[in-house]
Amino acid sequence: MSSSKVGMDLDRRWIYLLVLLAISLPLLRKYSVPPARMSAAEKVFEVVESTQLQPGDVAFVAIDFGPGMVAESLPQAEAVVEHLMRRRIPVVFWSLYVLAEPFLDSVPQRVAERLGKEYPGQSWEYGRDWVNLGYRAGGGLLLQSIPKSENLLELFKRDARGNNLADLPALKDFRRLEQIKVLGEFTGLQGMLDAYIQFFQKKGFRLNLVHGCTSIATPEAFVYLDSGQIVGLLEGIAGAAWYSELLGKKFPARLPDSSGVINTGLGIAHIVIIFLIVVGNLSSLARWWRQA
Repeated sequence: MSSSKVGMDLDRRWIYLLVLLAISLPLLRKYSVPPARMSAAEKVFEVVESTQLQPGDVAFVAIDFGPGMVAESLPQAEAVVEHLMRRRIPVVFWSLYVLAEPFLDSVPQRVAERLGKEYPGQSWEYGRDWVNLGYRAGGGLLLQSIPKSENLLELFKRDARGNNLADLPALKDFRRLEQIKVLGEFTGLQGMLDAYIQFFQKKGFRLNLVHGCTSIATPEAFVYLDSGQIVGLLEGIAGAAWYSELLGKKFPARLPDSSGVINTGLGIAHIVIIFLIVVGNLSSLARWWRQA
């Protein structure tokens, strides 16, 4: 039986159990504490809140995460999409990552259903409030072709359901890159944000690019935020939780999502780990003191 020294010979399975309980109990009891303020997430909120539309204007949401990143990327995407839908900004979903394809359907559908419960009598419908372009192969080459196109409907042609894009109410007046007022890019993949920054623009025009990243990628993402290449940033689940808090303040009748509970569970688990590290080090120090 392997063991770890934490004041005494302690089977490390107890440590795993403590961490498991720290994470799972808040989830099971739906317990959450107010999240810490995240100024970078507030920038995303301000961009969406201040967006003004002309006929044909839309928001693009790039869902470039797969099942392994849903704990952080999914709450981020749902929070921003909810804000866009509340403002009745048509949202165009797409992805350059094949494993993200199921989320292109599920994210807007879940948000629309939640908003429908909050606002009986109102509806958010496919084709009018959002469109799914699906997974698009080509990566950087496809991104380079977008700024060069004079008619993006001709470039993309059909949505993931096979509909002619020109027949959808949300896109009937949409043609040019300049009509994309906000681009939300959510990923945990290395290099994906770089490709959007490099190619999703053209001379004389750079759209409002907001980004949601996993916690481990936050230091790299802040370089782009500080340089102004992105205008807002959601930092892992903490960024999603604070964005959700901002939505709750602006819309008091809002139904809570899972980001606050996940963020609380993660925070408690961190406290448990720090406590165990402190106890382990104090135990080692005491043992050294006795032997000295």
